[in-house]
Amino acid sequence: MSREANPTVIGGFVLGAVALVVIGILVFSSGAWLRERIYLVTYFPGSVQGLNVGAQVQFQGVPIGQVVEIGLDYVADRDSFRIPVRYEVWPKTIHVLGDLEGTDPPDLLRRLVEERGLRAQLESVSFVTGQYLVSLSLNPSLPAPAAAHHPGAMIRVPAIAATRDRVQEMLENLHLDELVDTATQTLKALRELVAARETRSALTNLNRSLAAIATFVERIDQEIRPLSDRADATLSEYEQLGEALRAEVQPVLASLRAAAGEITATARGFNDQIEPLANSARSALEETAGAMRSIEQLTGDGSSTRYELEQLLAAATSAARSVRSLADYLERHPEALLQGKR
Repeated sequence: MSREANPTVIGGFVLGAVALVVIGILVFSSGAWLRERIYLVTYFPGSVQGLNVGAQVQFQGVPIGQVVEIGLDYVADRDSFRIPVRYEVWPKTIHVLGDLEGTDPPDLLRRLVEERGLRAQLESVSFVTGQYLVSLSLNPSLPAPAAAHHPGAMIRVPAIAATRDRVQEMLENLHLDELVDTATQTLKALRELVAARETRSALTNLNRSLAAIATFVERIDQEIRPLSDRADATLSEYEQLGEALRAEVQPVLASLRAAAGEITATARGFNDQIEPLANSARSALEETAGAMRSIEQLTGDGSSTRYELEQLLAAATSAARSVRSLADYLERHPEALLQGKR
């Protein structure tokens, strides 16, 4: 007869197994279940192909969270679809320093969105696998978002178009069909232009013109050679003439230098002779002036002697001026003693 199972033992085994499962989950998940989270949402334009749940959320290459949900919303008022991507950010991975230290993390994220241009963008992880992640960045130059955040609601981070979306938009705006049609028409017009009779005639005329130009250049070359030889001969003759003139001019220059030296010496001699004469004239003038002063003292006011002396003094003064002028002129022009005044 079998023994009846003990419910207490069974319950203990179950509780132990559950505890082991919980401990294993906590160990292998590195405490992710106990991690503090802030949930954000971004509506990405275009396609989110390559972005999966669990993809990393990075800020300048630093992992700070992960994608938790990718949905699809139909906006009936606009008759359009939008793709909400919900992801979580772990505040413990971000250390706030400075004046904002101690600020509530959700409030800090809202301020970054509204004041510092926090934006989300899809970035490629690998071109081979085609996987994408969510990259957050600050863009202070961008305007503040129009939609306000309500306290307690999920933080909405505006999106920036991914590089592939911008490339796709650029390619769509290129109008490749029109470019291909234009290129085809251009090639067709070029083919018709090349095959036209006028083009062939123009090419034939061009060949004739080039041949005529070549013949003309040949003739010019043949005529320039004699002219070049003549020019070389003329240049040699000019060189010989220059050497002959140099040989004849050098003695003349030597004679001119010697004559200039003699003239300078003669002028210095005249200057040496004129200086004593000028000194003597000055002494005579000074003596005459002293004599005049003595005579003036001897004569009284209104006397005839004084009148005659005044006349004599005037004549002497005039003579002294003439002598002084002569002396000054001889000082400036010593050659006047030989050549006379001109």
